[in-house]
Amino acid sequence: MSPPAFEGQQDRGDWPIGTDSFFQPQRAAFWLLAALIVNGLFYTVNMVSMGFRVVPVTALLGILVWGIYTLLFLLVFRTLDLLEQHPPEAFVLAFAWGGLGAVYFAAPANIAIQSLCAKLVSPDFAALWGAAVAGPVTEEFLKIAGVILLVLVARNQFQTYLSVLIVGAMAGLGFQVVENLTYTVNASMHFPLENQVSPVLVNLLTRGLLSGLWSHAAYTTIASFGVAWFLLHPERSLAARIACALLCFALAWAMHFIWNSPWLEDLFDGGYGDMAVMLAVKGIPAMVAAGLFWRVAARENGAYLHALAAYFVPERELIRDDEWIRLGAPLQRYKVRREMGWTFGLRARRLKTQLQREQLRLIRKAMTYGRGAQTLRHEVAIRRVRAELDPLIAAQP
Repeated sequence: MSPPAFEGQQDRGDWPIGTDSFFQPQRAAFWLLAALIVNGLFYTVNMVSMGFRVVPVTALLGILVWGIYTLLFLLVFRTLDLLEQHPPEAFVLAFAWGGLGAVYFAAPANIAIQSLCAKLVSPDFAALWGAAVAGPVTEEFLKIAGVILLVLVARNQFQTYLSVLIVGAMAGLGFQVVENLTYTVNASMHFPLENQVSPVLVNLLTRGLLSGLWSHAAYTTIASFGVAWFLLHPERSLAARIACALLCFALAWAMHFIWNSPWLEDLFDGGYGDMAVMLAVKGIPAMVAAGLFWRVAARENGAYLHALAAYFVPERELIRDDEWIRLGAPLQRYKVRREMGWTFGLRARRLKTQLQREQLRLIRKAMTYGRGAQTLRHEVAIRRVRAELDPLIAAQP
């Protein structure tokens, strides 16, 4: 079975080789991104240090809980091989922008907009609708601004929809985690009981478990799709590309507006069960929309990986036909690993996981440098892992 050609695939000698790093001191976008992140770092450190002075148990437990929360998301991303889209510094910068840069500017901007709502409309309107008016405007704009800055720092790192969406998801996750930590510390300072553990548990339940799946990471994913479409369709008119980017941003804004609004609250009595149902009703549309965009991005990423593999790695001993078919399907790759573990044992599953990741790294390294010294260690690793894995499979009765 020979891999089909990818649309737009060039002759071997003409394929563009080379990828920007995310350390670009000669570009203004790099210094702007770094300066705003450092600025936000001082704000966050000051907030956490105040928490340690006033409610030290809450601050320490909050950092631990939300740190574990972040690691769980990263584990999901890694399981689906989404973290293979970029080098680690890309995700560090994206998370730092969301958690430090964006949060720093969003907090005072939200207060200012809600104050305007109180003055221009009424205090009651500000109390009910202020968060719905302010949050989507400031927070969605700031998060997507970080994604755009990262694109400007390392433009040719972003060759697929998925490469933009995962950075957007990380920026949203960073905003979500630091915002949740801030709410946790502030809630403890105003908690009616002398209890520094309950505010952590309450916020973990409400902001982490009941709303975590359809919160900032989902909104920024939706908005990031517009940025990806703008980048990857230069053949379309500028007006069409801008319109698509604005449409996706508007969809993210609308999802966030509905989430922050008081709609449906009168239909529920405020108990945790009713709250969970209300949050699901409000949040599931955002999760569905983000999921659809992820699906489109995964399919496009699969076609791109197939093209790269056919172009740079034609050797069937490095990427077999069945493995080539699943290159662009993270869930199928995960399913194969899981079935491998059930059938041939945990060691076989670990080897299969390592094999799949080395294949992805070989393809992406070849895209960056071409085949040669830079890709040799991945080729050697693939052959070594396969030499260990094949006997395990053959020995199974």
